[in-house]
Amino acid sequence: MSVSRHLPEYPILLAGVATPVVKGLRELGLPVTELHEDLAQLSGYQLSRWNLLLVGSQKTFNEQDLQTLSQCKIPMIDLSEFTSDSASARAKNELGTKSVTGCEKFTSSFVTQLKKRLHQTGGAWIRVGDYPYPYQGVICYGETALGKDFREFSNVMSPLPIPLELMHLKSESDWHGKQDKETQRKLRVELISRYRQGLPVSLPSVPSREELDQLFQNINLDRKQIPLVWVTSLETFFRWWNLRRQLAVSISRTSTGWETIISGNFDGFWPGLQIWKGQHSATVSLLQGVNEIRDESIAFVSNQERHPGGFTAHWAGMNSSLFPAGFKNVAASAAS
Repeated sequence: MSVSRHLPEYPILLAGVATPVVKGLRELGLPVTELHEDLAQLSGYQLSRWNLLLVGSQKTFNEQDLQTLSQCKIPMIDLSEFTSDSASARAKNELGTKSVTGCEKFTSSFVTQLKKRLHQTGGAWIRVGDYPYPYQGVICYGETALGKDFREFSNVMSPLPIPLELMHLKSESDWHGKQDKETQRKLRVELISRYRQGLPVSLPSVPSREELDQLFQNINLDRKQIPLVWVTSLETFFRWWNLRRQLAVSISRTSTGWETIISGNFDGFWPGLQIWKGQHSATVSLLQGVNEIRDESIAFVSNQERHPGGFTAHWAGMNSSLFPAGFKNVAASAAS
């Protein structure tokens, strides 16, 4: 099978990238792998499947590695350019010294900038979706079933990389405090807004699926406005996230589309692969093993309200006591 060298393939190579950034990239579902030794393996790049290298701002290379980089055709992004608004990337021959602009940090804007730069190399932004296929959002019930200890120490016991508080809605507590048309509308609008942004929700006051269905009726929520929402227990969502984290994915560009190889324990879940072009994305299902994704089968839709890195990137660096950055209560008129 002939493979085009014009598009980046995955996993992406990382060299000296800050540990929190590596963890953040993995949590958002971007297939990456770290180079722990020298760059000797890149010397035969034309025969290698690796074709994008991210270099940490504090990473330096010896003379031999610099020689390898100078001869290698692999596209490279120096993360120094993301450390501040005025920062610029080091040229290949400057990678013998550290960047003076500081160290890269995993933030919402970092992910957006990285996606933009990756596109500029001629590549596609591809990641494992936040939710099992075909879901585009989640509403969780059953938080209280996880027990008192979990509720007290949720930010330690939760497998998610974001504070659990960010999944809660103020409009839920307002609704239970005073059930009228206004609190009904606010809760309905916020649920729809979260779904359209791809942000997960946990409703601590709802212990079961039956009571959640009743809540939807009480607030006049039309499920057609959240057509691909996953309704499940918080415990099941946690189980999915732990399994998702362990998936191994490799992706190659072919003449007709993409070839993916995925391994891991699916345990009844169907992972989805999210492919982005600008502000449009498509999600395709993945079966264990080899998958052929033909270009004509990929249906892109506009996703202006969703972060291309998913909810972990949307909330990256946020303090749980703060209202999420960029959080928009959109489509109020459509929901009311």
